[in-house]
Amino acid sequence: MTKPEAISGDESAAGAPAGAEPTSTDSAWRLFLRNRASVVGLVVIGVVVVCAVFGPLIAPYGANEIDVPNALAAPSWSHLFGTDDLGRDVFSRVVLAASVSLRVAVIAVAISLTVGVILGMVAGYAGGVLDTALMRIVDVVFSFPVLLLALAIVAILGPGVTSAMIAIGVVYIPIFARVARADTLRVRQTQYVQAARATGVGTSRILARHVLPNISGPVIVQTSISLAFAILSEAALSFLGLGVQPPDPSWGRMLFDAQGFITDAWWMGVFPGLAILLTVFAFNLVGDGVRDVLDPRQRTLLRNRGHERRPTVATTAAARTDPVPDDAVLSVENLVVGVGPREIVHGIDFHVARGETLGIVGESGSGKSLSVLSATGLFDAPSAYVTGSSVLTGTEIVGAPASRLRALHGTRVGFVFQDPSSSLNPLLTVEQQLTEGPRRHLGLSRQQARERALQLLRDVHLPDPESRLRAYPHQLSGGQRQRVMIAIALACDPDLLVADEATTALDVTTQAQIVDLVAELQRERGMAVLWISHDLGVIGRIADRVMVMRDGRVVESRGVAELFDDPHDDYTKKLLDARPLLSKVEQRGHGASTDKARDIALRVDGLGVDHMVRGPAGRVHVHAADGVDLQVARGRTLGIVGESGSGKSTVAGVITGLIGSGQGTTVTGSIRVSVDGREIEAIGARGADEALLRRRVAMVFQDPAASLDPRMTVAASIGEPLRTHRLARRGGEIRDRAEKLLSDVSLDASFLDRYPHEMSGGQRQRVCIARALASEPEILILDESTASLDVSVQAGVLDLLAGLQREKGLTYLFIAHDLAVVEQISDTVAVMQHGRVVETGPASRILHEPETEYTRTLLAAIPPAVPARA
Repeated sequence: MTKPEAISGDESAAGAPAGAEPTSTDSAWRLFLRNRASVVGLVVIGVVVVCAVFGPLIAPYGANEIDVPNALAAPSWSHLFGTDDLGRDVFSRVVLAASVSLRVAVIAVAISLTVGVILGMVAGYAGGVLDTALMRIVDVVFSFPVLLLALAIVAILGPGVTSAMIAIGVVYIPIFARVARADTLRVRQTQYVQAARATGVGTSRILARHVLPNISGPVIVQTSISLAFAILSEAALSFLGLGVQPPDPSWGRMLFDAQGFITDAWWMGVFPGLAILLTVFAFNLVGDGVRDVLDPRQRTLLRNRGHERRPTVATTAAARTDPVPDDAVLSVENLVVGVGPREIVHGIDFHVARGETLGIVGESGSGKSLSVLSATGLFDAPSAYVTGSSVLTGTEIVGAPASRLRALHGTRVGFVFQDPSSSLNPLLTVEQQLTEGPRRHLGLSRQQARERALQLLRDVHLPDPESRLRAYPHQLSGGQRQRVMIAIALACDPDLLVADEATTALDVTTQAQIVDLVAELQRERGMAVLWISHDLGVIGRIADRVMVMRDGRVVESRGVAELFDDPHDDYTKKLLDARPLLSKVEQRGHGASTDKARDIALRVDGLGVDHMVRGPAGRVHVHAADGVDLQVARGRTLGIVGESGSGKSTVAGVITGLIGSGQGTTVTGSIRVSVDGREIEAIGARGADEALLRRRVAMVFQDPAASLDPRMTVAASIGEPLRTHRLARRGGEIRDRAEKLLSDVSLDASFLDRYPHEMSGGQRQRVCIARALASEPEILILDESTASLDVSVQAGVLDLLAGLQREKGLTYLFIAHDLAVVEQISDTVAVMQHGRVVETGPASRILHEPETEYTRTLLAAIPPAVPARA
């Protein structure tokens, strides 16, 4: 396979400047030392440890050296912290007590950490009956007050240091279990865990390599807090006479002895109390620092903090080439944006007038979103800086105080972002989120704001607006959530609407509806629109003018028709050429045998998937798949298309074992997979059959950023299936195989030590393909694997997949909602709607001579090749 002569613009948009390695020579230790607060905490803990280890050498007196004539002596040079009621030196006792207090805290927390985290991870990952049983036991323990439970355990075991350690360890187990379970529930649903399961990685390895590292942040914070509370708990037990027993000193016991002398000898209680306070505070500071340096993303931010933050100021711009109209809503001049040592946006100019739509296009990393966020005052990051000028409805944004920006956001500019699921607050109803802006900015009463919210939902054509006001975001579809986001953005009648990749996550029909909706609202309200997208088809439907960006610079800015008809810049031509467009293609031939019965690689017969879900009226059945029949010949590509919720990904989930019967889900039918010369039933496969399927059937997910573990390097991610299926054993052999796989997807060995956030979207997806190829599969399932990529990167990935299919004889299931992309790679196409296959056949017939109205609707929603204003 020939490699592309250069990675596309998206490929150089990682976390470092193009051409430079994104990784830094700064070690985790050096980055930790940059955190001054954590260093202070480390110094304090170091002092405590020194006192604990070398206490007898440091203390000028023995812990129980009585000097009655000097009892209750105030602090002096001979007794730095004074003496107690028996004349014992308080300084010596504080120093010598550090050993006991620290030992109790460390051992007790080690007990609760180990037991609690294991219980929490197992319960959270397993779910079902095991989760319920374990958590009810934890809840019973958790229901007792901590100190009361500790007292009960000490009463059973008897007073003493060992009893105190066990008691404190036991009472904090539920806290760690709850923290670990809560984060495990989040992590187990991530795509990188699903990818590991689809590869055949065992549960214990998933827990150790994926779950534990990714829940480490909350666990580390809880550990530092628990160390602090363990010291306090030991102090409380000793204070009550149930912990450290006389004559051994402990900070808590010293507080107990001081209670009768608070007014006469304050130093007896103040100095051991300060020792507890400083040690507790130090553990918290160190815990925060350790959490940050163990997270690859936080390490990047820490590196940026090492560079001085430049001032964010408005500057006088040089004469601009494009005249600014009198009715300009937003006018940007000489905008420069940077983070740390890197300048990302290099002095750009643009404007948008009232009633006009400016489309901003460019690949990932081109600076389009960053430019608009900076120009509207939403961008802020460690060591970031913004210079230039951005005037929004007469107000200078660059350098404006936060109070002025808060007044502008919502009232003068509204925002619609890419993913409505993450943009909407999952804990608030639609009504609460819609009325917040009008009540705050417009001073409306609750009833007035509610009436306005209802009208907004009618304006965005959301069905049954009355009931939708009471709904939560998860109760709406993706298109409905995006309509709600548009309503929120328009709630205060802004002059400018910013739509940042507002349709990227939607299927073609919903995408067309949202584009038409925004155009309609713009005409009614006369507002300006900034539409940011990498999809030139969408830009052609919505924009009046187009600004093309690359590497933080404007390469071309013209009317939409002129730019599409006669692009001046080579980069613009490249973007236009990379657009997927429907075109009549000849029947593909890969040299496959015409004996279909013998060459069928995968056959789906009568597949049904039912989910039992709780609804307002009780439990209801949801048919995710209903009587699905599919088949794909070896070495060929079957494209599966349909809107969101049509059942496409459900089919893939059953084939890969990610969806099976149990916990409210019922799978029926048959899926026969032919691999290694054997035919295996995929539904309910176990043992050797399941292991063979997980090796020979691989999957590439939609979002490459989500399907790669953020805590694992590229080498570790690719090496995981090699270890799982024992295709390589030694570290050097695994690394060599990983390097060869990267070469197959046109990436070099320098990527092996990168983390996902240090790569662009196209690079991450190539790594995902390399990982899928590591197990030497015969069938590759591609679930919306190009949907989130730029057009040029998408074209490169499609070419890569075609080349790999020719070289390795792979069989593809290509799941997508973009029919133009499906046509480029598919031999046959199946159209799904509401869990059923409504049409199937050769790609050339299905996509150009469809038999069903539903398929014709999908085709009609594809943006036209020639710009046509919605």
